[in-house]
Amino acid sequence: MKEVKIKRQFDQVASALSIIMDQVGDGNLLHSRRVAVIATALSEIVMPEKRDIIFYASLLHDVGAVIFGKHILMFPSLGEQKRDPSVFKHPTIGSEIISKISGLKEAEGYIQDHHEWYDGSGYPLGKKGKEISLGAQVIRIADAIDMKIHVHGSDPFTDIYNYLRLHEGREFDPDLWNAVLDLKNKDAGTFFTRLSDNIGLNIGLQMMYSEVIKSVDPYWLTPTGRRQDYIYGSESALAVFSEIIDAKHKYTRKHSERVAFLGGKIARIMELPQMEIEQIKHAAYLHDIGKVFVPPDILDKAGLLSSREIEIMKRYTIITMEILDTIEAFRNLTAIAGFCQERYDGKGYPDGLSGEDIPVGARILGVADAVDAMLSDRAYRKALSVENTIVQLERCSGTQFDPTVATVVAGLLSNKEILEEMRKEHFIV
Repeated sequence: MKEVKIKRQFDQVASALSIIMDQVGDGNLLHSRRVAVIATALSEIVMPEKRDIIFYASLLHDVGAVIFGKHILMFPSLGEQKRDPSVFKHPTIGSEIISKISGLKEAEGYIQDHHEWYDGSGYPLGKKGKEISLGAQVIRIADAIDMKIHVHGSDPFTDIYNYLRLHEGREFDPDLWNAVLDLKNKDAGTFFTRLSDNIGLNIGLQMMYSEVIKSVDPYWLTPTGRRQDYIYGSESALAVFSEIIDAKHKYTRKHSERVAFLGGKIARIMELPQMEIEQIKHAAYLHDIGKVFVPPDILDKAGLLSSREIEIMKRYTIITMEILDTIEAFRNLTAIAGFCQERYDGKGYPDGLSGEDIPVGARILGVADAVDAMLSDRAYRKALSVENTIVQLERCSGTQFDPTVATVVAGLLSNKEILEEMRKEHFIV
């Protein structure tokens, strides 16, 4: 029973990460899920004993590109990928990020090498031939197939087969060409049809993904392992979530980490129970998850937002709560993260809560979030000084901010030791 619960929670986290990684503006490319379905099917043919780890590695294979705020599908050719420094580094960065998720050790090498080409012309290390693991080559082919699906549209497979035939022995081991042909005939020849059917709605893909994720067995997640080993802690999926969320918006790099840092300081001074302090810090890492679904032209707009844009922006808190509610391990963080834009005077959103009807964790994160925003450059203004930030805290105490929390933070900003610590955390330039 415990094994089932651990798998369910791990799958929920991995699935949510894949959706967030592939969100571009108001649309989702679903690249990670399609690559995972293709790579898993290929692995059943050429390395069935590694099928399960191949699934998770391929689902998260491009996490390193997202950290730079870029998506690999925007760089369709090998030359374009190698010319962009951040894309060139993304397999290495991705491998490093995956190392933070306990239990995915074997996936690191596959992700590191998934852009290496069999003839040595790939990147980042220029490996060739048998130097490249079979698992990495499987992800390479799956990645190439989905790239061509996006280039050619919903009926691309003649072009895809021609591309792969020309690249056997160049991009991948020639022996893998036979596996591609077997895959073409999978499920009575319907595999690729289902994969690309209704490409706008992605109905076929979503059904296939659901089938695969139910069938994989993350056997490396031992039942003796604690949930926090896989989900929480500094070496965890939680840190990966925050990096991806913050990377989606150019003004918020490391924002979630700073909010978690300050939120924890506030909660300790207010003498909240240790478990509640940890929940506040965990919620801080996830409080902006809904912003991933807000178009960049709204998030980065230098001028005033229109009434329509304001309504779109406000919806991100609801999306945050909807996402967290789909992840069993994060449900206890939903209210803290989702209500951090409520105001003490009841004029906030999404529900117009006021005073102590707002969870204390949300009141703390609301102030921590605002303080980091004030101390950071934004599209519409330069960062405020510490002195001006204190003035704003005092001015908005009792209206935007909980008076107790505002007083605590003003005290922190007046403490030289805390200020020095905040500088080390890159709060203050």
